Amino acid sequence: MVSIFQFNILPHSSMFTNKKEIILTINQIIFSSLDIREVYQTMSNELLKVIDFDRLSVTLITENNNLYETFVLSKDYEYTELKEGVQYPMEGSLMKRVVQFRQPVIVEDTSKGRFLTDPVLYKEGIHSRLGYPLEHKGRVIGSVNFGSKRKDYYSKKHITFFSQIAPQLAMAIENTRLFNRIKEAEEKYRTVIESSPDIIFECTKDGEFLLMSPSVEKITGYPANQFYENRGYGLSLCHEEDQERVQREILQILNGQNSSLMDFEFRIIHKQGYVVWLSLEVLPIKQNNDIIGIEGFCRNITERKKLDELKDNLIRDVTHELKTPVAKIEMAIDMFERAITLGEKSPLGKGSQIHEIFRNNINRLKNSIKNILDISKLESEVEPLKPSDISIADLIQQIVHEQKDSASTKNNVLTHQLPSGIPIIKADRDMIYHLINHLVNNAIKFTEHGKIIIMARVWSDVVEVTVEDTGRGLDEKTRERVFEKFYKETPSAFGSGIGLAICKNIVQKHKGRIWVESEGKGKGSRFKFTLPIFVDTKQKVTTNPK
Repeated sequence: MVSIFQFNILPHSSMFTNKKEIILTINQIIFSSLDIREVYQTMSNELLKVIDFDRLSVTLITENNNLYETFVLSKDYEYTELKEGVQYPMEGSLMKRVVQFRQPVIVEDTSKGRFLTDPVLYKEGIHSRLGYPLEHKGRVIGSVNFGSKRKDYYSKKHITFFSQIAPQLAMAIENTRLFNRIKEAEEKYRTVIESSPDIIFECTKDGEFLLMSPSVEKITGYPANQFYENRGYGLSLCHEEDQERVQREILQILNGQNSSLMDFEFRIIHKQGYVVWLSLEVLPIKQNNDIIGIEGFCRNITERKKLDELKDNLIRDVTHELKTPVAKIEMAIDMFERAITLGEKSPLGKGSQIHEIFRNNINRLKNSIKNILDISKLESEVEPLKPSDISIADLIQQIVHEQKDSASTKNNVLTHQLPSGIPIIKADRDMIYHLINHLVNNAIKFTEHGKIIIMARVWSDVVEVTVEDTGRGLDEKTRERVFEKFYKETPSAFGSGIGLAICKNIVQKHKGRIWVESEGKGKGSRFKFTLPIFVDTKQKVTTNPK
């Protein structure tokens, strides 16, 4: 049998004094904590003093109104098929009846099986039930469900008693759910902040940081706590040439001169002393239309800036590299046109001279373009290896032959020292040629009236190649950074600063190692690299000691 009660709540005066005290205690418990499970357990203990039950649960309607789930369940009621956190269909349930009529529902005898869960509860020893609706802001959000091992136990007096608790319990549950949603959102927000590679921050109008993401340490070298301890928007880190501009941009936001998103670039000085480029996007934080601070994020754009610089350098280098052969070709064309205009029958010598100018400079243009394209492909790090059997000794001899004239123009002697027995290796011939050729070119560029020697020897399972010169040498700082991309000894130094970085890239592609040795300025340099030996198993390899 099922009873649906519609009634007027009895006044407090009808309640016994001890029940009033219990109601007061329960209401205090309800608002004592946001931990609803803690509240539930304490409330259950108090309810047992006035309402006999063997099973107590709170069920809540899910976002899908066709389902409900058990939110909390009596801890001492262990043996049940109706579990916490499991969703059940509303149709045919006691919950459906409670929601439909917005009134308490009593089941006098679960053996009659009026609701889908009655047989389950009857099997578990529950013979009567009371479901009480939980309402919040005019909407039924769930129900409190009592179960007793006695038939026909629950009555109007139980309903009257619980009516003085239910509104507060419903409010506490909604507050808990809201708190949990906020907590989840905060955790997601915190995860985003902590995992972001960019600096995410918030600070007050007077420059005090309220939020600083951990990524700030990776980008600036300073931990986040140092920013919390100091005011001033972090302007002290700015490059001295950018401080005034950054401060001006921030003040424009704070003074309301620019209320939209601002995006600008500036430099900071890393803790280790080098320059870092940042892109700053910043917005005002408002409260009641008053600007109380700023929020935004900074992105490290140093690599992009270096690439921009590389592009500019490459344009300059290409212009310089192509200007001379183009000018000489133009000169040859002028000579040819002048001879035709004057009706000269050019002597054989002049014709040969013009032809030689054309041929040499066209070849130079072709080589320059090829080198630029090769450099571009290597720098992109997508050029695949094309290994073949190559002789390091033959390659060195070829380069010495090709570069002798270039060396002699600077009064240098270019030679090689190659012991016998250097094995054939598996490598990309074009890349290894470019590697050795670049090292030799560098040696010629920085040596005058000196010697350049290319040597090779075998160590265990690697071939070691050395390009040694008597040129201007390298100091300790340059030795440490010479293989870095974009590094140049001085800003005015010719070139893009990528040549040796490309050499390093080539060696690494071949699983080798490259380094430089120098005793200092004016004492020459030794650029060395190793390449592993990949030899046919049928071929006998002889290694040479030092």
